[in-house]
Amino acid sequence: MPTRAKTELAAYGASTAALAVLPNMELLPAHASVAAISGVSTWWLYQRVKHGDFPKALRSAQRLLGPLTGSAVYTAAAIAPGNSWWEIPLAVGWGALMSAWLPASRSSWTPPSDLATVYPPGFAGLVMRLWDQHEVAPDTRLENIQQTISPSHPDFTCDIVAPTGKPVPRIDDSVIAACFGVPTLAVSLRETEHGPGRIRLTVAPTQEAGRSIDDLWSTLISRPGGAIPGSSIVRVERQPAQGQLPARGMILAAVEPGEVARVNFDQLCSAFGVKAEEMRLVVESRGNEVLVTLYEAAPLKVARRATRELLTLDAYGRYTIGTAHDGADAKVHMRSASGTFHGFLVGVTGSGKTVSLALMCAAWALAGMASWVTSARPDAQMSAVGRHVDRQGSGPVFTWWLLKAAVALMDVRGQMNTEAGHDYSPHSPYPALTLVLDEFNSLTGDDLFGDEIAQMTDVLAREGRKFGIGVIFAGQSLNLDKLGGSSSLRDQVQGGIGVVLRITGGIAARQATGGLAGDTDLPPVPDRLGAHMSLMDRMLGTATDVPGETTQGMGHTVTGSDATMMRTLYVHLPDDGSPDGLDEIFPASGAINTLTDREIDALAQHGLWHEWTMPPPTGREDDGDGGSATLIGSFTPPPPARKLKKSSVKDKILAVVDREMTAKEVREQVDAAAGTIRNALSDLVTDGKLHQPQHGVYAPASADVSAAAEQGPAEGEQLPEGVDAELLMLAADLVVTTRFGSQSMLQRKLRVGFALAGALLDALEERGLVGPADGSKAREVLVPIGADEDVLRELRGGLEPILQD
Repeated sequence: MPTRAKTELAAYGASTAALAVLPNMELLPAHASVAAISGVSTWWLYQRVKHGDFPKALRSAQRLLGPLTGSAVYTAAAIAPGNSWWEIPLAVGWGALMSAWLPASRSSWTPPSDLATVYPPGFAGLVMRLWDQHEVAPDTRLENIQQTISPSHPDFTCDIVAPTGKPVPRIDDSVIAACFGVPTLAVSLRETEHGPGRIRLTVAPTQEAGRSIDDLWSTLISRPGGAIPGSSIVRVERQPAQGQLPARGMILAAVEPGEVARVNFDQLCSAFGVKAEEMRLVVESRGNEVLVTLYEAAPLKVARRATRELLTLDAYGRYTIGTAHDGADAKVHMRSASGTFHGFLVGVTGSGKTVSLALMCAAWALAGMASWVTSARPDAQMSAVGRHVDRQGSGPVFTWWLLKAAVALMDVRGQMNTEAGHDYSPHSPYPALTLVLDEFNSLTGDDLFGDEIAQMTDVLAREGRKFGIGVIFAGQSLNLDKLGGSSSLRDQVQGGIGVVLRITGGIAARQATGGLAGDTDLPPVPDRLGAHMSLMDRMLGTATDVPGETTQGMGHTVTGSDATMMRTLYVHLPDDGSPDGLDEIFPASGAINTLTDREIDALAQHGLWHEWTMPPPTGREDDGDGGSATLIGSFTPPPPARKLKKSSVKDKILAVVDREMTAKEVREQVDAAAGTIRNALSDLVTDGKLHQPQHGVYAPASADVSAAAEQGPAEGEQLPEGVDAELLMLAADLVVTTRFGSQSMLQRKLRVGFALAGALLDALEERGLVGPADGSKAREVLVPIGADEDVLRELRGGLEPILQD
């Protein structure tokens, strides 16, 4: 409350006491004083009304209401004889009424809610008043206002200060520019050493940074030797912040028709005063047009979680692999314009390459495609992906067999195409197949198999389209010099899937992708955002412990000559052994897409459908029809097992079994056919010569089993990693009822990967249902004819604890 108002309030209190006492004291000076005050007030009010100045007369009446009404109360009390009872209440009531009327009686003072802020004189006060009047950022204030050039220039810096404990809210540059009447480019904000509660504001309309966008463009960008020589501005747009997407300005520019826009990214960043590693500036070039987008902050700080819906093909045959810099879905085509499934993925260790491969494999699985994945060396994360695809392995040997089978598959599918009357299409009687070759440079650089890997890859990349076979080249960088048809290969691949993540510093995108990205100029992706130290900080010795934010998954999708900056979707691929999130993106049914029975049977006949871990042949002899080579040299099929007489087998079994042993352990020590050993074991148990404490386990009949009985029931059976008890029961039922222990049969019938089908057969072998592996041949079924139901019931009983869990 102003001092004048406080003084008037005190005067009302004193007057109330005087009005209650003085009228009855018959004091002439008091009567004269009241008469003078009343007369002067009445004359003053009359003068305002007489001159017709009614606004002033009204304000005078507001101010003189107290003296005039007080004089009336004094006069009434003085005229009344004696001391009347109403005199004191009348005086007190007058004092209370005038105190309440005080704000209205003083035209120079308003209630506290409308108090006017007192600003300092000069330029600083003007800046502060403009900031408050335009309500740029309520609840903030400006401090340390300093003019940067001279008192005659409006350029200044200051601190925007938020309330204690709160950050300065996000403020759009255009709002600040409108407040002070300067161009948007003249405004800049940066965080100070005090943190987000105090932001440094610079407004420089007359400095270099404050030029109009047209002047800036003509002086630094479109000039000869500039960032985009010969260009001119077509349109300028400004977009406010939307959710997690920062505010951005967009400039569409173009060069003359018939010319191609050439962009120097580093020069463009320098022209706009930003650093390339901030990833705030995005450039998209299409022929003679260029779209430049400058963000207030890096737009790809948050990765979006992958879902089946995003990885499912849309109406145009595309799936979403990430989020574009402008918040839109970053989509890639399943097939290129020429119909191939080829593509490339480049990224250094830690760039998110494995996650990208997992997303691609999931999208292919959801589209009904089969996938074979190989890499130079074993990788735990790729092995996790391998549980959801048809075939997955590592090393030059595995890769050699994979490519050999794929080349032979073209012949098989060629016959199927002839029967169907057309090359591969979505209506073909076989699924599309994608081959992922990770660390391709290391695979082709292998001393023994590198050249053949390169030759077979070249054939598949050039000819695989009409057979529905695609090749995805992956690695930290790609070198395709060993591929004989490299020019044709680039034509095939460039229109397909292309993803370039963070690449080795100093290597251009064309070099890193082996030319598959064409002439597309991709700006580099830093290791981390916000981890750099400016040269000024380095000069001043300013230390920082801020590590910055990871850029894992940041990169570009490349299709032909078009590139879009994006960040890939996120799926959990742990490196600590915890459960992964792949079940959330692969088909919900858990089914794995495989080749058809006809294709697998044909590959098996050529000796190409097995574990792909045996050494490839050192020599090859064509079979005359262009099929696979006959295996000779270093690989020799194992000799058939020798069958012994039953009596001698029983004797050998009794000699071997001197403790509790599984059927598999017995077969490893007794030289006889697996079926013969199984029958001999059953006979010995029936004759009482062997004891069978549980299914598949045998012990000498004389063994003391009382101790085992005292220890309680045997622990539940253990299953190999990745083998499900219900799946094992289904596999056992198929093998026993069909009497066909084929790995490829289980793979097709159960819709599981080849490796899992082999693990199921190994588990059945452990339990004595099938014999050991014999190359690519089907395993011998050891269950006697007619004992199917008993064996399956016994197997389910042993697995019951696991099934209940």
